[in-house]
Amino acid sequence: MSFFRLMTFGCFLLVAAISQVNGTAEKPARDCSEIWTRNKNSSSGIYTILPNGAKRTFKVFCEISEKGGWTLIQKHNGDDGLSFDKTWKYYEKGFGSLKGEHWLGLRYMYLLTQQKRRPAKLHISIGDFAGFEAYAEYNPFSIGDASKFYRLSAGTYSGTAGDAFAGNIEIPGSNQHGSNFSAPDKPNDGCHPQCIFGDIAYISCSGRYRAAWWFNACGSANLNGEWRRPPQNQRRALSVSWPTWRPHESLKFSAMYLIHE
Repeated sequence: MSFFRLMTFGCFLLVAAISQVNGTAEKPARDCSEIWTRNKNSSSGIYTILPNGAKRTFKVFCEISEKGGWTLIQKHNGDDGLSFDKTWKYYEKGFGSLKGEHWLGLRYMYLLTQQKRRPAKLHISIGDFAGFEAYAEYNPFSIGDASKFYRLSAGTYSGTAGDAFAGNIEIPGSNQHGSNFSAPDKPNDGCHPQCIFGDIAYISCSGRYRAAWWFNACGSANLNGEWRRPPQNQRRALSVSWPTWRPHESLKFSAMYLIHE
């Protein structure tokens, strides 16, 4: 190596070391909204983020448009044939493919929604097999930690899909606001000692629907239900359900996003 090249390489290492000492190296973004803020020409895809309070980085899929950067936390459209009939540990750590159908993981959703001075809102996109789409937003939105069973806290509703979390005031147990997260092997719902539907008794909503969600007893919304294509999607309880918009059919797709201010 020539003397000139050796000096150039040495200067490069020195500058890199000084940058690390001074903390000038750019840290990973806290979420997809910050990725968009840093570079509004960013494209949608998988990014590594580090939310406030997180001890280590993790990967998410960012949906980026002129509106901003949205962190995708759930996608359910049948394309990958992904089963959402999973146990508690899978819902905690996440499953599926970030580029396709997946559930990000409750532990990561908790970190994303509990950032200091960085509130989040939830945007839910849904569509039916006729080609119609709707949305629901909750502002603010957060979930509790594992000791609180990732309890749902969904603020003011807006949108075109209706507030399915609120359920039907005439049906006891249908309001899911403030509900704990339940899985088939770890029911934390309102079925105590059991829920009655017609002449059938269930000890848990997760067991009834074979999915995990913020059930009450059992509530109405369930975007983690079994995906069904027509005509099997009609009048099915075990389904991708948002009944304030489509009360008697399983949806074609659902996607859940976190948007940070």
